Amino acid sequence: MISKSKKYFTIFGLLAATVDKKMQSFYCTIDAILHSTLPETMKILLAKQLKPINLDSTNKI
Repeated sequence: MISKSKKYFTIFGLLAATVDKKMQSFYCTIDAILHSTLPETMKILLAKQLKPINLDSTNKI
């Protein structure tokens, strides 16, 4: 009877749960960083206007 009992907590199960929790924490950290800095970065990029170095260079092609 004792040898037929199921083991619910295996080493692999505990390892998989630990890795899953750490990865979820890592992804949440990255998500929080992106949500806080991405709008600021987009504003800076949209505020800059790209200008060609030589305006006549497009006509000489």
